[in-house]
Amino acid sequence: MIKISKWLIPQIFIFFILGFKSVIFIAFFWIILHELCHCFVSIILGANIENFKLGPLGVSLELKDLDEMGCNKEILICMVGPLFNIMMAILFYFLNLKINSYILQINFEINLSLGLFNLLPAYPLDGFRIVRSYLGKKILYKRAHDITIYISYICGIFLMGLFFLYGFLHRLNISLLFCSIFILYLTYKEKGRIMYIIMGDIFKKKKRFYKNKWLENKTISVHYKEGLAKVFSLVDKNKFNLFIVLDDDMKVLGQIYEDKIIDGLKKYGNISLEEYISINKQIT
Repeated sequence: MIKISKWLIPQIFIFFILGFKSVIFIAFFWIILHELCHCFVSIILGANIENFKLGPLGVSLELKDLDEMGCNKEILICMVGPLFNIMMAILFYFLNLKINSYILQINFEINLSLGLFNLLPAYPLDGFRIVRSYLGKKILYKRAHDITIYISYICGIFLMGLFFLYGFLHRLNISLLFCSIFILYLTYKEKGRIMYIIMGDIFKKKKRFYKNKWLENKTISVHYKEGLAKVFSLVDKNKFNLFIVLDDDMKVLGQIYEDKIIDGLKKYGNISLEEYISINKQIT
């Protein structure tokens, strides 16, 4: 299925920032290779191509199983595109030292800009997913997502600061402003999607369990006064979660699985664990 991709839009700004209007076809070529590097490694790691996306300056392939992979694989997939561009930039740099060609210089600058820009930890760039996946190995996914969102805001504000700095120095670059607004806007939209992301991950875990026939568990103890929404935010997207409900004296009142949390939120809203356990006892 062919779609217009929003993910390639930030890459347009790279070349406007550097004034690459006369070499747009060269930029188009390297963006395509950048996306194909992501896809090549993803397919090797077992992902399936779901959609072919067409953007103003290139193409991207939407991978069906990307979110079902572990953090290490996701980091590798996201890293390969920028690293490819940086390696090409190094190659063209040394070639240009020997030959001193305008074309070689342009290819060096495009690849260096594309590689470094995509490593920014700002949504929706590769660097955002790299940082989020790395933090997701150390802390709860929601916390990792929140931290990465804040970092993305900082990146957007930093780019906007550069815009005003250049303006103060009489070197106005309107593309920096557009780029910062774009990052800040998409970051704001992504921030509100965390609960939907976690809910989607729960259903994806079922597919991964059917495929692999096993899934790692995680047990967390929570206070009986906590609401279901709070407990839901503690779900680890890569593990099957079991929550032990404790009272003030740390006595076990019951246990609840992650799928039951979703059912509870649908039926009763954001009630406390105490109320949920009480309702279940009345039903049984």
